[in-house]
Amino acid sequence: MLFNEFGSKENPPVLLLHGMMQDWHSEYEMLKPLEEHYRLIIPAQDGFYDGSGDFTSFADQARQIEEYVCKNYGGKIHGAYGASQGGLMLTELLTRNKIDMGKVIMDGCYVAHQGKIAGWVTYKMFCKIKNEGKFPLPMHIMMKLMGTSTEDTKNALKADTYMKASDESLKRNFMENYTYHTRPEIAENETMVYLWCGSKEPYAIKSHNILKKHLKNYEEEIMDGFGHGDFLMKHTDECCEKIVSTLGLER
Repeated sequence: MLFNEFGSKENPPVLLLHGMMQDWHSEYEMLKPLEEHYRLIIPAQDGFYDGSGDFTSFADQARQIEEYVCKNYGGKIHGAYGASQGGLMLTELLTRNKIDMGKVIMDGCYVAHQGKIAGWVTYKMFCKIKNEGKFPLPMHIMMKLMGTSTEDTKNALKADTYMKASDESLKRNFMENYTYHTRPEIAENETMVYLWCGSKEPYAIKSHNILKKHLKNYEEEIMDGFGHGDFLMKHTDECCEKIVSTLGLER
């Protein structure tokens, strides 16, 4: 895992976790205004940055984040924001409960188990996009079900490290993503969690309902008319302002 940091070392440390079909570069470009207020810690998952080995597992990625935070920040940060698969990663970190993350924001988190077949089919479709440049028909349908457009997805992928990742990294990542189960141990964590998603995201809403059965402290906000990633990618300035308002500047 590659760790990137931006902003003054005097600022409160905040962890930013990128989503699937996204990389740390695009995450930083969108959330760059946050470095005025925070010391940004932006990990790049294994398999999805230049010179990396293959993706391992969410548990292993979480372990590496924990070790980094413990070594560099005494196991305690001011807050964390994770979009899409970044929210799943925060779910794993909360479940493991080995570092103090302050306040946590999950934006469009998908932890609703969809099964191995769905993971395999999506992996094969993405390989077709990556290796042949073709967008299969089922991918158009999938984007519609997520409340987003194929054009938005194509634009997001233009400069994305996911397009350069090995097929093995993609297979492991997609299969882990589609078969992830929220574990009951997350209920032992008392972190305040903010659940954000759009009203056009049925799987995110389903994921919220799963998480709400376990989380001790949470607030949910469903943004009317938004699809997956819309708030972050199409309302970036507003998203940054809302993150600052939610996490605060002092703990």
